[in-house]
Amino acid sequence: MWILLVAVVLLGLKLEAVGPFATLSWWWIFIPLGVLFLWWEIIDPMFGVSQRRAMRKLEQRQGERAQRARHRLGLRAPAAQDRSKR
Repeated sequence: MWILLVAVVLLGLKLEAVGPFATLSWWWIFIPLGVLFLWWEIIDPMFGVSQRRAMRKLEQRQGERAQRARHRLGLRAPAAQDRSKR
């Protein structure tokens, strides 16, 4: 997640007192961290973004595994079988 990268970079630059980041208010560091907290603790569980992504990935892996098994058994793909029945 790109916000995490921004938060870590800002925190590192502030702690090391690099250039203009030495005088930067701590609020600019806490804003991305607050957004991350809201995302991971409230928005993501509420809308199930990560869960849907994980389920989509699992379904894709299962489909690929089933396709490999059909190929090894010498069977055609289900879509090709449906067309031949028409």
